[in-house]
Amino acid sequence: MSRTKVTISSAMFLGALAALFATLPIYFHYPIIPYLRFEAAEIPVVLSFLILGPEAAFLSSVIYWVILLLVGEFTPIGPIMKFTALSTMILGLWLGFRICRSPRVCLIAGSCLGCLFRVLVMSAFNYVILMMMFPQFLEFAAASISAVLGAEFLSHIPAIAAVMVFTAIFNVLHVILSMVPAYLLVKYMVRIKGGGLPIIGKAWYFEMAKAVSKQSPQRS
Repeated sequence: MSRTKVTISSAMFLGALAALFATLPIYFHYPIIPYLRFEAAEIPVVLSFLILGPEAAFLSSVIYWVILLLVGEFTPIGPIMKFTALSTMILGLWLGFRICRSPRVCLIAGSCLGCLFRVLVMSAFNYVILMMMFPQFLEFAAASISAVLGAEFLSHIPAIAAVMVFTAIFNVLHVILSMVPAYLLVKYMVRIKGGGLPIIGKAWYFEMAKAVSKQSPQRS
């Protein structure tokens, strides 16, 4: 089987695995706003990015989204929001590798850009959802934050501001909880397999790291 076919089939498998994780009780609630959940579903897509590359990660994201449209919760809004959050994070990762030279710096820069894009886009998305479509969720979130902080909001404006801020914090934490396990898993897999992975071959991220190390000038 050609490398391209292996990449596509692997990306589709990881996207389907992400959708499977999303349907299983592999999550825990964000205690400040309980309707938000930290899910393991994004980890396979980040694995797709690190192992197969950015194009494969976007394909995994699309497969994840399509399956959730069929079997996910709160369709179509829930799957669309999950796809938007994940795809903006992947976009940031990809841009990080476009603007940097060192893979480690790229990964850090991409993660920061992924956080930024995800927070900005999802803040706008959540504002529309909470203010125009489902204001009852805004009331629930504001009440939950008020209970956690031990203080009541005196008007609508600080309530929506608090919900936006704590939702942004949730998205930043979700990027970290998706990135770190995926990176550590790929690093462990590559180490125990002597630099490569079964069928797939060398992971895309570590291929880039090796290429950069060869291009770096040797010190005398």
